[in-house]
Amino acid sequence: MSDRPVAVTVIGDALLDVTATLREPMRHGEDVPAAIAPRPGGQGANVAVRLARRGVGVRLVCGLGDDVAGRLIREALAAEGVELAPLPVDATGSVLIIVDDTGERTMLSHRAPFTDQLTSEVLPDAPWTIVSGYALAEPGADAAATSLASHPGRRAVLGCAVSSTLRATWRAAAKALRADLVIANADEARNLAPLEELAANVVVTSADGAAATLAGIPMSVAGERDSNVADATGAGDAFAAALLAGLVRGTWPPPRADFETALAAAVGVAGEVARVAGAQGRVPSETVGSTP
Repeated sequence: MSDRPVAVTVIGDALLDVTATLREPMRHGEDVPAAIAPRPGGQGANVAVRLARRGVGVRLVCGLGDDVAGRLIREALAAEGVELAPLPVDATGSVLIIVDDTGERTMLSHRAPFTDQLTSEVLPDAPWTIVSGYALAEPGADAAATSLASHPGRRAVLGCAVSSTLRATWRAAAKALRADLVIANADEARNLAPLEELAANVVVTSADGAAATLAGIPMSVAGERDSNVADATGAGDAFAAALLAGLVRGTWPPPRADFETALAAAVGVAGEVARVAGAQGRVPSETVGSTP
């Protein structure tokens, strides 16, 4: 565990990712060869780990069960220097990621809701709180978001995949949060639009880079398309962590030049992560005490 003061509290999932990469096309009812790898994941844990690797003191508030998966995740996060504030759930969540022979991904998710347990006692007075978008889709998210809105410090909310039936509920919770920053990918932004109603500062990522609105001022940073993508799982989470790591030590709102510098660094980190396997695979720019 790190002895750095907590600069960021992350609220979100810590899951066990089980990735099955098919070596042949799927044939229903048959045994198909595949490479299968269990790894720690979850949007909250991914962001927390990436922050810790960049020298940021971070606490993760998540749901963890007293089971094998929970013990594996606890050990992995402790080794990364992430301070844990686990909330009890019946079973630790997990995600089965099936990568077919064309590289397309299908994810089967079992999340363990914990948002209804959030209280001020489990949240340190950190300068920033990052809220996983998935937490805002859980039962009790409205009340938790309202409570978080009165908590000291600034707030960032991350996008997520939300069904059309949950869109209105998600947006209501996101509005109640009164975030200072929203970060989403292009698909999430289209589904959850208009993001400008949720915060004055919005960042949208895509394969071409990132576009942002900082207090009404638009800007963009280009990225390079890469034909060597190995696994895009967690690239967006790495982007969010690198961006926040570049902002938490400065003033808010940041000067435009500082924001653009942090955006460019985050785009580069996301590209690195897409070239390694696993949502938390280590990349060259991640060393203890590094800054983006």
